[in-house]
Amino acid sequence: MGLRNRLSRDRSATAAVDRPRPDRLDPFLGDRELRSAYRALVDGDWKKLERFLLTSPKAWMFQGIATSEVLDIETVTFERWVDFKQTPRARSFYAAVQIRDAFADRSRAQAAHESEPLPADEDHRFAARLKTAEEILYEVVTDRPAMPDPWVTLLVSGRGLSVDLEELRERFENAHSRAAFRPDAALEYLESLTKKWGGSNIATLDFARWLEVEATDDSACRAALPMAHIERGLHEYGRENLARYLMQPEIVAELANGLLRFLQATESPASTEALPVLNAYALAMTADSAPTARLVIETYARIENRPTLYPWSIYGEDITDVFSEIQADQLRFANRY
Repeated sequence: MGLRNRLSRDRSATAAVDRPRPDRLDPFLGDRELRSAYRALVDGDWKKLERFLLTSPKAWMFQGIATSEVLDIETVTFERWVDFKQTPRARSFYAAVQIRDAFADRSRAQAAHESEPLPADEDHRFAARLKTAEEILYEVVTDRPAMPDPWVTLLVSGRGLSVDLEELRERFENAHSRAAFRPDAALEYLESLTKKWGGSNIATLDFARWLEVEATDDSACRAALPMAHIERGLHEYGRENLARYLMQPEIVAELANGLLRFLQATESPASTEALPVLNAYALAMTADSAPTARLVIETYARIENRPTLYPWSIYGEDITDVFSEIQADQLRFANRY
């Protein structure tokens, strides 16, 4: 079935923005289940929280949200979870938030030193904190060999410790063998392959294209292809000239094919799990014809003003302003067709 039959014919720029413009970033993306899991975490309802993490297909999203700097849940919250339950999952989350804190402290130290290199003791302290977290994660691996969560987090700590790409690949394969095409594992590994973390643009795109072939058409792993192109564009062209890279005909064609497959495989309005993919495509996709314009308009319509942190964070801290401004520009451009 063709694009005209599968996507709405009467979409317009106004259809994509009929919800009020977001006035703040919602880390839960309007999802009641994710917000309920957050309440269970901060209220200490460990039984309810672990039941959600064991059964919900959104558990992978919650792990990233709960241990992020955006939500900034106090470390003591995770300590209480470990103290009360001592479950492998509690310890895995606790290690993840320790890694979050280590990265945050290093970022503050770097800002304080401006352009000067960090003192050696700061680097050593950062590495020591990551290694301590890794010890916890490897204990979890020993206690619960089938659990993928610690392997996902070991990809994050591995980047911070500058472990070689072969070791990072083994960590991804350990996560993948326990939960095939788990989105956060795939996307964390993709980040590890980028040029800024010591990888290469070729390796990043090769992995993203492998996911395009092997993962199901509705998989959230499909955020990898637009992410890979955005990261390559940032490296080769810089933030201010990213659009020049993304507007190249062969890149537009590849992204349009991937986006069309994803839209055809998923529903409208979008599920929460689809939002990381749609937001990545919302920035990466260029409307250079009537068919690609319809893709852009449909993508923003399905997002329904629910921006994710990535990719909008590459332009600054005020995610909602960035999202709203780029959305308006993209839709105005698309509506020329």
